[in-house]
Amino acid sequence: MMVFRGLLQVIIAYIIYRYGDMYGYEIKRKLEEIHGKKLPHGLIYITLKRMVNSDILEIYEKDGKKYYKLSEGGKEFLDNHVKVLQKVRGIIDEIVNYMNSTH
Repeated sequence: MMVFRGLLQVIIAYIIYRYGDMYGYEIKRKLEEIHGKKLPHGLIYITLKRMVNSDILEIYEKDGKKYYKLSEGGKEFLDNHVKVLQKVRGIIDEIVNYMNSTH
């Protein structure tokens, strides 16, 4: 769960980039689908608020619901983190492969 929480903003940015604008509950359901577990409701909304305050996401209202969309800064945020994840993937693969080979 710790790694997932550490990547939560990146995963939310990816979800919105891939699937388009969403309201909070849709984002929560998609996160739970990806993670395979229920996530605390407060965790999602605190993270969304933090992302809005950091100019990663923008909010607009439609049909009485708050929708979240990726801002230009959010697209840059996601691009930068994808580059970091690509570098880290090699390290993770090495650790996993080594540990699997020793057991």
